[in-house]
Amino acid sequence: MTKGEFNLKFRYEIDGIGEVPISQNEKYGAQTQRAISLYSTSDNITMGRYKNFVCSILQIKEASAAVNRKIGAIELNVAINIENVCRDLTVNYKEEMYPIHPFHSGGGITANMIINETVANIVNHQFYEKKLGTYSPCHPNDHINLNHSTSDCLLSASHMAVEKELNILVDALSATKEQFLCLSIQHGDEKKISRTCLQDAVPIAFSEFYSGYIGTIDKYINRFVFLIKELKKLNLGGNIIGRKGDCAAEYTEKIYIELSQITGETYQKHDNFFQCSQSHDTLQATGSELELLAHGLVKVGKDLRLMSSGPYTGLSEIFLPAVQAGSSAMPGKVNPTIPEFLVQTSMQAIGHCASVRLGHVHGELDYNPWIMIVVTNLIDAIHQLSSGLNVTWMHCLYGIEPNTERNNKNITSLIPIIIELKAKVGYSKASEIAKNCEFDVDKIKQVIAKIL
Repeated sequence: MTKGEFNLKFRYEIDGIGEVPISQNEKYGAQTQRAISLYSTSDNITMGRYKNFVCSILQIKEASAAVNRKIGAIELNVAINIENVCRDLTVNYKEEMYPIHPFHSGGGITANMIINETVANIVNHQFYEKKLGTYSPCHPNDHINLNHSTSDCLLSASHMAVEKELNILVDALSATKEQFLCLSIQHGDEKKISRTCLQDAVPIAFSEFYSGYIGTIDKYINRFVFLIKELKKLNLGGNIIGRKGDCAAEYTEKIYIELSQITGETYQKHDNFFQCSQSHDTLQATGSELELLAHGLVKVGKDLRLMSSGPYTGLSEIFLPAVQAGSSAMPGKVNPTIPEFLVQTSMQAIGHCASVRLGHVHGELDYNPWIMIVVTNLIDAIHQLSSGLNVTWMHCLYGIEPNTERNNKNITSLIPIIIELKAKVGYSKASEIAKNCEFDVDKIKQVIAKIL
């Protein structure tokens, strides 16, 4: 292939390193192309999969252009065109436009630059009939990135994206809570045996048992609602590492009002830009709560699985809806596949949260560069938990029924009867009677009847 033939399919851009060939019709530029060439996505998902994150960056760029227009930092028509392009890319989102590996570098530079280059190219081509790669009159750095940097843009976008995703998780938690409330009403005061250390304990109503799950879910809903408010505190205007003077003071004053108007949310300035540059505290707090929730959901899934075990030789306290055949070799076998789905999605979320934690402890000095590992794994963890919860309440909780016959038998077994006897005669006397009766339930019942 000759260079002339090559040029029919590619354009050339020049950056600080040298010449870069880019497919003729691609909207991104040199820095993005270098990331695509260096970091293969053939076996990995791309940044485009994280729609809320990308759209949050676009909304920041739109708000920045509007503010820069209002303070006279960008020529009127150029700014309006930037705003229109950012809005269009958000509304008509196309995943394939952002084909870079999420972990392209420390600091997430290309995550910021792919938006800068794409918006600049579209503005120049669409409104000024310029060839892609011209970068005039609209420049990726001088116009799209004006008065902010990768540092404050990506952390703020991460806060915005995780906040949006958390609202989805809160909805899933609320739906799960409602289903447990329905089960409490449906099963009413029907009793089951409680267990401590997997051994028989005292009778308990199903409504009391479910109230524990409901209380746990309520706790996490409240914690995530609090974190959603904290995530609305952004560091736009913090620019490179948080110091004053790296962007126009007027920009910092106006950007939060503009961004709030564009998104319909209420964003505010964080009180310490240096802290934001050095650490991702609120995102880390979110990861910690997600991990705790995931561990709790593993327990819920295992509880449902254990309570439905058998059905003939296990606990068999509840019947789960049959949704799949449970064996390729044993006809009639039905497994608790939905609780097992909840357990596995929660386990996967725990892994994502471990990566989030690493993105915190390995930050250095004035800037924590691991924002992409933090934000993508937080979003992945939230997706896993939301999926596990929604599948569980829709396909499992909705159809749970108690095994009344088995439960009635369990609550009149040895330990519950001895507990009833202890309430009448005290611990020592009850122990003596039970031993004299050779721990025979019928004999103990006869003693209780005589006492009454």
